[in-house]
Amino acid sequence: MRTYDAMNPLAVAVQLLLTACITVFCMEPVLLVLSLCAAMAFFFQRNGMGHRGFYALALGLPLLFMLLNPLWNQHGTSVLFFINNRAVTKEALYFGAVTGIRLAAVLYWFRSFSDLMTSDKLFYLLRFLSPKLALIFSMAVRNLALFRQQMHRIQNAQKALGLYREKHLIDDVRGGIRVFSVLISWALENGIITASSMAARGYGTGKRTSCTNYCWKRQDVTLLLLSLLFSGTAIVLIARGYLERQFYPVIQPPVHGAGWYTAVTAYAALALLPLLHEGKEALIWYRLRSSI
Repeated sequence: MRTYDAMNPLAVAVQLLLTACITVFCMEPVLLVLSLCAAMAFFFQRNGMGHRGFYALALGLPLLFMLLNPLWNQHGTSVLFFINNRAVTKEALYFGAVTGIRLAAVLYWFRSFSDLMTSDKLFYLLRFLSPKLALIFSMAVRNLALFRQQMHRIQNAQKALGLYREKHLIDDVRGGIRVFSVLISWALENGIITASSMAARGYGTGKRTSCTNYCWKRQDVTLLLLSLLFSGTAIVLIARGYLERQFYPVIQPPVHGAGWYTAVTAYAALALLPLLHEGKEALIWYRLRSSI
């Protein structure tokens, strides 16, 4: 069974980035809902319910934007009610909800991208452009989790030494400043040590070889070609205005013709590629186990 994260990093990165980029530049609610549902399903399939805070944040964004957008945006002709002489329109509520759905979907896609693209995969993707850029980028991704772990260690050490009390505002601020100062000092020292170590090993002086060999298989080529085909179809149709929706001054949806259905279907197929691959592999594994 070959899971999605075991496939060639270039094919996986192209699929995830194209899916997220189309989500960023499109405001069709149907497409955005499909994007959010596919992204959430893929994230749930990989992580389960272990990130309840992230689920709540992403699902709360549409409601938050829907409530906040009318506070500074009074465009629209369908006035629902007034708050302190400020008109709350149906168009502003609708636009805020759509914006929140788009942001939530993008968060899920890039969270999956950061989980799948480990440091060695980033080296593989960026090694031809610049070895130094690949090193910096992979270190930045790696240090996100490393800094969090080091921050917890410093906080526990500070509490063990009794340098500040819990649930005390002044001590919490002072302790947070000390923890931040120690963390920055540790990060600078760690960066200097890493740079000196890489320079001593001759990094960047010659052609770099990768310790992990990501071979291209038929599944990888199929994923890359399907991603380019579906995304290219959706991008061309979106650029031609088949999914263009008007929000102000009145909500005017696009014409639901052949172009609209083709674009939405192509994007749905693109967004569902990871789930389809995982489902196919799980079905194959189930059949193999059943035949034993």
